[in-house]
Amino acid sequence: MRLMGKRQIGQLEVSDLVSTLLLSELAALPIENHDIPLLYSVIPTVLLMSIEIFTAALQGRFPKLKNLFSPRPSILIRMGQPDFAELKKCRMSSDELLIALRKSGTTDISEVAYAILEQDGNVSVIPRAYAKPATAKDVSAGNSECGMFRIIVDKGEFNNASLFDLGWSREKAYNIISNERYDISDIALMIADEAGNYKIFTAEDENEK
Repeated sequence: MRLMGKRQIGQLEVSDLVSTLLLSELAALPIENHDIPLLYSVIPTVLLMSIEIFTAALQGRFPKLKNLFSPRPSILIRMGQPDFAELKKCRMSSDELLIALRKSGTTDISEVAYAILEQDGNVSVIPRAYAKPATAKDVSAGNSECGMFRIIVDKGEFNNASLFDLGWSREKAYNIISNERYDISDIALMIADEAGNYKIFTAEDENEK
């Protein structure tokens, strides 16, 4: 697990869970049955670790492949309104949703801007603007509701799901990129929220770090 990196240690997605279970079974075989040579366990263990590392690197290089290995995050609450169709799709009860909210420190659904079932199975809870402690930035902006940032461009490729959620077209995103005098191939990451705020990070920014 240490060799496979912090991603596997910090969270277990579908592929990570399968790999962990298989690794534990492989490691236990020569311990349970002394007739099985240790090498018979070491070789498939190393092979499985190599596949997991390669898959993680491939998903980092091509973000769209991630959805083939893990389900997309699901929005369970949107601006104080539960999405019962999404809850049913995720096979999650209202009671389980309230348990997740309580763990985050709230019990009032109307005070939640977004509750998101992440790919690792955890529920992220983002409070609405009026329900969270105000910062100096919030005070100057009037504590307005901006929603949450979504990935518009990742490594030079559009995220169609985020464009759909924000109601953006590719033309709108292209116009913003052009106005900022960037080419889409130069963009390492572009994020935007419902209020129209956006941030662009280029490959040059990444190389400078």
